[in-house]
Amino acid sequence: MNAQDETARSSSSLRAAPVTAREFASRMSSLDAGKTVAVAFSGGPDSLALLLLASRWVRGRKGAKLHAFTVDHGLRAASAAEARRAAAMAAQIGVPHRILRWKGEKPSSGIQAAARDARYALLLSACRKAGIGDLLVAHHLEDQAETFLLRLARGSGVDGLAAMPASRFLSADAPQVRLLRPLLDLPRGRLAATVSKARLAPVLDPSNEDERFDRVKARKALALLAPLGLDASRLARTAAQMARAREALEAETQALLSEHASISPLGFAEVRGEALAAAPAETGLRVLAALVAFAGGRDYAPRLAGLEAVHAAILEGELGRGRTLGGVKLAFRNGVLTVSREVSAARQAPSLWLRAGEEGVWDGRFRLFLTRAPRNLRFEVRALGPEGLSDLRARKAALPQMPSAVLHALPGLWQGQKLIGAPHLETSGPDIELHVSLRRMPGRKSGNPAEKA
Repeated sequence: MNAQDETARSSSSLRAAPVTAREFASRMSSLDAGKTVAVAFSGGPDSLALLLLASRWVRGRKGAKLHAFTVDHGLRAASAAEARRAAAMAAQIGVPHRILRWKGEKPSSGIQAAARDARYALLLSACRKAGIGDLLVAHHLEDQAETFLLRLARGSGVDGLAAMPASRFLSADAPQVRLLRPLLDLPRGRLAATVSKARLAPVLDPSNEDERFDRVKARKALALLAPLGLDASRLARTAAQMARAREALEAETQALLSEHASISPLGFAEVRGEALAAAPAETGLRVLAALVAFAGGRDYAPRLAGLEAVHAAILEGELGRGRTLGGVKLAFRNGVLTVSREVSAARQAPSLWLRAGEEGVWDGRFRLFLTRAPRNLRFEVRALGPEGLSDLRARKAALPQMPSAVLHALPGLWQGQKLIGAPHLETSGPDIELHVSLRRMPGRKSGNPAEKA
C-alpha cells in the first residue's frame, strides 16, 4: 500500500465509526455461531478488526473459546516474519494462536487460486483437529462488491453473481466446519476504524496493491464506478438479490430431484426424462449439474457449456448411445436418464489405504470404514474393474442385475492383485468387515459452486 492510499485509508477510518460489540454480537447470533470458533488471521487490518471483535464477543459468552490461525504460504521472503507478527498480535489480544505452513512445491501459474485452496485446506484441517465448528473470515462489503465485478467479467450466471454467502460449509465431509462471514455487510472503513481505536498496527501485505492480480484491478475499478452509482453498497445489494434468486432455483431443483430422481447406494442416479424436459431450462441444467457432480464424485459441476450441450441433446432426442461429461456416462433407456460413473475415471481414482479402525473417502463418491481386519494388514481400496467382477462371478457371488459398467466402477478391497471383498456386494473375508456409504446426496452442496473467494 503506497503512502497516498495509506493516508486515504486512515482518513476514512477517522470518519467511519468503529464496529460496536453489540453490532458484532447481532451478526454472530444471526449466523448461529457456536461457542468454539476460530479466526483466519493474516494480521492485516481486516482480519485484525475481526479478531478484536471476536475476542470481545467470546469474553461475553460463558464457556466460549476462540482460536486464531495464520497461514504462511511461503510465497514471499517476508511471509514468515509477518506470520510471527500476527502471532505476537494475537498474544497481545489474548487469543491462542497457531501458524499453519503451506509446504511443498508451489505452482508457477495460477498462484492465487492455488494459495487460496491451500489456505482453506490448512484451516479446515486445523479446525477439525481442534474441534472447532465455525471458522470466521474477514470478508467485508468491498470484498463482496469486488467479487461481484470479477464474476460479472467472467460471464457468471445467477450462482456466480450471488457472490459470497455469509455462511457455507467448507467441505461436504464430516466433521463439518462452517465458514462464517460476520462482517460481510460492513464497509472496510469501519473495520479500519475499529483497529485504529485499539491502537494496533496491522501487517500490510504488498500483494494487496499488486495490479497483476484481478482482485486488485477490481478494487481500483470500484472507485471509477462509484460516480455512476455503482458503488460497493449497490453492487453488494445486487449480489444479495442474486443470492435470493439462487435460493429459489435451488429449491425448485431439490423438488424435482426429490420427486423424479432415484439415487442408488451404488453411486449412480436416474431421473425421468419427461420431467427433465418439462422443467424450465435453468432448473433442468441444475438437476443435470447435481447428478453429474454426485455420480462423478465432485464437489462442483462441470462447466456450463458442457451441461448446456447435454441438456440440448436430451431435449432434442439426440443423446444417442450416450455421452460422457465430468467423468460420468449419461444414457437414456426406456425414458429414463441414467447418470453413472465412467469406468475409466473410477479406475484412475487414487487408491485409499486402510487398516482396521480407519476410514476415508474413495473416488469422491463413497465413504468406507474398515471396522474389522487383522491388525498387521493394510488394504487398498480401488475400482473393482472387470478383473474384480470376474473374480466375484467365479466365486458365484449373487450380483445385482445391472450393467457391468456400474459394477466395474464400485470399490473393491484388495491386497496386491487379490480381491478381498466388495462391500456393496456383501463379500469379504472371514475376519474382515468393511462398511460403505454414499459420501453425499445430489443437490446438497458444501457451498456456492461458483465461489472462489
